[in-house]
Amino acid sequence: MDESRLATADAAYAMEDWTTAAREYLAAAAGSGEGTGYAYHRAGNALMRLKRIEDACGVYDRALQDASYADNAAVACNLGTARASLGSTQEAARAFERALVDLDYPSRYKALQGLAGIRYQEGRTEDAAEAYRQAALDDANPDPGKALNNLGLCFMDMQRPEDAVEAYRAAVDLEGYPGRGKAAANLGMAYAALGMCDRAIVAFDRARDEFHFEPTPAVEAAYRQCVMSSAALPEAGHAIGRDDAAHAALSPERASSGDDDSRFFTITDAEMKVADRDARRIQRKEHRTRRPLWVGALVWGALAALVASGVVAAYLLGYGYPTQQMTIDGMLTAYAAGDPVADYWVAVPATDFEEAMARSIPEGWKSYEIGSIVRSARTSVADVTVTLEQGGVMTYRVSLSREGVGWKVNGISTSFDSMGGDK
Repeated sequence: MDESRLATADAAYAMEDWTTAAREYLAAAAGSGEGTGYAYHRAGNALMRLKRIEDACGVYDRALQDASYADNAAVACNLGTARASLGSTQEAARAFERALVDLDYPSRYKALQGLAGIRYQEGRTEDAAEAYRQAALDDANPDPGKALNNLGLCFMDMQRPEDAVEAYRAAVDLEGYPGRGKAAANLGMAYAALGMCDRAIVAFDRARDEFHFEPTPAVEAAYRQCVMSSAALPEAGHAIGRDDAAHAALSPERASSGDDDSRFFTITDAEMKVADRDARRIQRKEHRTRRPLWVGALVWGALAALVASGVVAAYLLGYGYPTQQMTIDGMLTAYAAGDPVADYWVAVPATDFEEAMARSIPEGWKSYEIGSIVRSARTSVADVTVTLEQGGVMTYRVSLSREGVGWKVNGISTSFDSMGGDK
């Protein structure tokens, strides 16, 4: 080990001169073997700062060859994070698991959360939930709220909204957790899934008023439906301190025509969301109670009658559920929060859509606006304008493909011809 170059590297690292630090650490190690773990560890960290992810992976692998290095668990965890960012989920999972072998690793929660994210992406929701649970209970975790919020998402996917409520409530009660608004909105969604509309409204209001959370289309739809449901009960609104005017303002207009042929084209996104959720809830309830098959047939027949005559025409015109806008909103909201986006993309390899998003949409953007949408029966194209934190805007063209009756993203590209000549 070249101690002189190591000292130079440490000084550069402290000054956040990542280029010099990486170069000097690598020069100080000058090979591999015992005693080089520290230098390769720091060099990998510096390369990560420089966004040279693949180079960082190779350097972390070198650090792990030093069996005597005391912080190998931290190196393995960093390697897992790097591999995951490249879409190499299997290698990332192995790295996180290697970090967890060391029971004395002080930041086990990092490896647990990283592994949980991969398991969730793979559809192994129960394994993801267990990892998030352990991360939330880790005393060393300075921000257990994120793990609790993700644990709630797992419970919702597992059709266990009662357990999701407990996870979300714990996250909301954590002082200092920056995601309390999102957790409160998710709590409202869990209450809505349980049919507890009064509690859902309180949670939604708290997310908006106390934590200034900007509701997603799905949250807004659930909120409006809960308000409608509460308003239908004589005392429901007063029980939570809301007046009738507020209910009227937030409730969507009801169709005055009884013509079922036009129902599909006048139904709001909120009503579509609620109809879909209610159908699935009824299906689960009928399955649990083992009622006769004819009961389920009547339920599904009644729901189908609402839209049957307009479905074919709507399909040909490019309408569906989820809509193009709901899919794009969901994808961008999840991407900004660092959550999995696989559910919003067509069935392509994970590396494809992750690379497409990372390559197209830069980090550090403030807001976005969905512009015109060109629809057809099988494909759609939407323009999305993103406002960057450092100023300026970028416009992207999002292509979508029909999947079932709804829409999923199949590509993102910079829309130069829609940028109006601005640079």
